[in-house]
Amino acid sequence: MSTVRILSAAELRAHVKFEHLIEPVATAFREVSAGRADNAQLVMYPIHPRDQGDVYVKTGTLQGHSAYLVKVSPWFSANVQASVPQGGFVALFDSHTGHTLAVLNEEHYLSDIRTAAAGAVAARALARRQIRTASVLGCGVQAYWQCMALHHVRDFSTLLIWARDAAKAAVLKKRLTTELPGVDIRLEADVETSVRCADVLICATAAREPFVRGEWLREGQHITAVGADDPSKSELDVSALKRGRVFVDSIETTIANGDVRRAIQCGGYSPNELAGELGELIAGSKIGRSSDADITIAKLVGLGAQDLVAAEVSLAKVSSKPPPL
Repeated sequence: MSTVRILSAAELRAHVKFEHLIEPVATAFREVSAGRADNAQLVMYPIHPRDQGDVYVKTGTLQGHSAYLVKVSPWFSANVQASVPQGGFVALFDSHTGHTLAVLNEEHYLSDIRTAAAGAVAARALARRQIRTASVLGCGVQAYWQCMALHHVRDFSTLLIWARDAAKAAVLKKRLTTELPGVDIRLEADVETSVRCADVLICATAAREPFVRGEWLREGQHITAVGADDPSKSELDVSALKRGRVFVDSIETTIANGDVRRAIQCGGYSPNELAGELGELIAGSKIGRSSDADITIAKLVGLGAQDLVAAEVSLAKVSSKPPPL
C-alpha cells in the first residue's frame, strides 16, 4: 500500500482557487443529473441548542472516476465568535481497492470555494448577460465567496450588502472593496430594498424562517440561494419559489432540505413545480431563461460529487507545485 497523502489547509489556500473548480463542478452537475453519481448526506448535532453547531458527513462517487470521497464538515458558532477556521477534512479513497489515497485537512476552505464555483456555474447559466446591481443578504463566508463568484462571470457596477449584524456587514464591505475595486459597494439597512434593487440576488444567511418574499421580486431577476442547506433553514418563501423558474443541484436532495422542503411541508408547493436540475440545464435537456423577463432561482444545497471533483483538482494542483528552493 502506498503512503497516504496529507494536504494542509495552507497548501489548499495557496494552490487552489474557486476559478479552478468552475468547469469541474459544472461537469459534476451534469453527471449527477445523468444518473452517474451517488451522493449521501448525514447531519449530526453534537451540542445544544442545535443552531450552535452541526456536522455534515457527505459521500460522493462518480462513474469512471478512480476515487470516491467521504467528507466531514463541521460548523460551530464558537469558531465564528473566535474568528478561527472551522474544522473538518475530506478523504479520498481508491475506487478499486478502497484504500485511502489522501486526506485533505481543508478547514472548510475547499467546501467554501466549491460552493462559490457552484454559484458561478448557476449565475453563468441563468443570470441575464447584462446586470448592473447585485445584492447579497448575509455577511458570512459564503456572502463573500458568492459575490466574488458572481463578479467572475457577470460584471456589475453596484453591490448592496444587507445583514442583521451591521458591524459584520461593514467588515464584509471593507474586504470586498479591496477585492472588487471597480464596484460601488453600499450597506443597505432595508432587506426589501436590497431585494427589489437587485438584478442578481445572493441569499447566504443562516435564517431559520423564510424572509425573502415573492412580492418583492421583479422581472428579470436571478437569485442564487445557498444559505438554507439543511432541513432546519429557509430563506425564500413559497411565493418567491412560485414566481421563479427554480433549478436545483439535485431534486432528491433539495426536497429534503432548505427552502423547497419548507415550502412542500407548508402545502403550498410541489416538487413538480421545480424547473429541473442545473445538470439538465447544462446538458441542454432543460431550458433555463427563455426571456429577459423570467425570474430564475438556483437553489443549491451541495452534493458529494461536487466535493469529489474539487478534491481531485486540489490533489492534482498541490502535486504539481514546484519543489521548494
